[in-house]
Amino acid sequence: FPVKIHSTSIADRYLHSLFKREQPIHAPIKPKYITAHNTISLDGNALLVIAALNYAARSGDDEFVETHWSALKRAVIWLEDHALEDDGLLHQAAFADWADSIARSGRVLYTNVLYWKALHELALAAPLYSSADDESYFRDKARQLKASINAHFWRQDLGYYVTNEIFDNLSSSGNLLAIAWEMTTPDQAESILDCMDEFDMANPVPTQVVHRAYPNKFVALENRWGGIANYHTSAAWLWLGGWHIIALARMERFMEAELLLYRLSNVIVRDGAVHEVYAPDGFHLSSFWYTSEAPLTWSAGMVVYAHYVYQRHVQKLHNGATISEN
Repeated sequence: FPVKIHSTSIADRYLHSLFKREQPIHAPIKPKYITAHNTISLDGNALLVIAALNYAARSGDDEFVETHWSALKRAVIWLEDHALEDDGLLHQAAFADWADSIARSGRVLYTNVLYWKALHELALAAPLYSSADDESYFRDKARQLKASINAHFWRQDLGYYVTNEIFDNLSSSGNLLAIAWEMTTPDQAESILDCMDEFDMANPVPTQVVHRAYPNKFVALENRWGGIANYHTSAAWLWLGGWHIIALARMERFMEAELLLYRLSNVIVRDGAVHEVYAPDGFHLSSFWYTSEAPLTWSAGMVVYAHYVYQRHVQKLHNGATISEN
C-alpha cells in the first residue's frame, strides 16, 4: 500500500506550507511507495485491511469485501515476509512508520499492534467472506502475535508497553490502540492510562507522541535542522488525542475523557481549524522553516469519531449495558 498519494513534489509542498498557501488539488494523484529515507513502510498495509473491513461492517457492503478478499489476504501475507523470527513479530527499518522522523527499527510496538488488529479482523470476517481454513489460520496467527506482543513489549515494572528493544519510553500510538481495540487486559489498560496521566501527556493539547523524547541522534537531520526535532516526541497530535479519549471511554473513565474532549474543542475553536501538530505550549508547531499544516483531515476525522464513541459509551452506561469496540 502506498505511503501516501499526492499531486505535488516535496519542494512544492514545502513552499505552500512556508507561505501558508493551500496546496493545489487539480493535478493527477500519484502513489508513493518509498519513504523520504528510502525505506518501505509496513503500517499502511495493516491499516488498509482494518479500514476495508470496518467499512464493510458499518456499511453492509459485503460485495466490496467479497471482491477484494484475496487482495486483503495478500496485504497481510506481504507483511508476514517481515516477521523474521519465530515470535511472528514484524521487523521494520528506521523511519518506516507514521513517526517517520524517528530512527526506530526492528520490532516496533505500533506496527505490530496494527498487524495484530488486521489479523484479528480477518479472522472475524472469514466466516462471512471465505472459509473455515482462513478463519482458523488468521485466528491462530492473531493469538500467537498477541502473546508475542505481551512477551516482548509489556513491562510490568513500568506499567506500559515499551516502544521497541532500544527505547523504553511510552509511545501513545501503540499503547492507546491496544486499549481501544481490547488487546490489553483491563489491568494493563488501567495501568497505561494511569501512566499517561502521571506523565501529563494530554496537557495542554491531547496527546503527546511519547512521554520521553528519543535521543537526538535518532531524530532525522532535516527535523533537527528545521527546528522541529520534537515533531514526533513532545509535540501533540489530535488524532492521538482522539484515541486517548476512546481508550478512556472504553475503561469508563468518563471525567478524564470529557476533559480531553474539552481541551480538543478549545484548541479547534481557538484556531478555527484542526492543525497537523501542536507544540508543548499548546499552539501549532512552527519554526522559521516549517509551519504545521491545516486543516488536517486525519485528525479532524478522529476528533469526530472520538466524540461519537464517547457518547455511545455514555449512552450504553445509562442504559445499563456495556459495549465492545470490536
